[in-house]
Amino acid sequence: MKFNIWSLLIIAIFLSVSSCEAKKEPVKKEVQKKAPAGYIVNFKPNDSPDLVPPKTLILLQSPADEQNIFCLDVIAKKIDLVSGIVFELNFDPAGISYQSYKPGVLFEQKGKPIYQIGLKGDQKGKLAVKISFESGNGGASGSGKLVTLCFKALQPGRVSILFENGELLDLKKKKMAGVTWVGGLLWVLEA
Repeated sequence: MKFNIWSLLIIAIFLSVSSCEAKKEPVKKEVQKKAPAGYIVNFKPNDSPDLVPPKTLILLQSPADEQNIFCLDVIAKKIDLVSGIVFELNFDPAGISYQSYKPGVLFEQKGKPIYQIGLKGDQKGKLAVKISFESGNGGASGSGKLVTLCFKALQPGRVSILFENGELLDLKKKKMAGVTWVGGLLWVLEA
């Protein structure tokens, strides 16, 4: 049998490469920690803010500063001499949780309003909101932001956010008639 020089050379290279690889230290695989899931949050009111009638309160999405936190502005459209606002906001506590609020501007223009905002009793899916003036401070009129409510997205899904038991109070602290309350639908998607 004749061996070709090239065949011997290829076998020698193969053996030397194999022995070099055997001497290498095993490579350690680093386990990467998975970052917490981020969510994309989209909110759509149940009506167009431009088409709602006067004496309407509507929810609109507001910018938020933190991951998985989203905020909703409660906007009043063409209210007149309102001394207080009371409402409950219903939502699914498995999908979102209430975090905090930021004062609006409409009531702030007339003085120092009192904000009472928090979960209603032990009901995690019902936020009670009351904004009022102390006696003798007059009432708020016009259109603008009443309050910004911030929530945390807990899991992907759809969540209805609806007003309940809403009241606008006149200067005599009596319930005003003909008020429209517009909630909306929230989509929480994985980023």
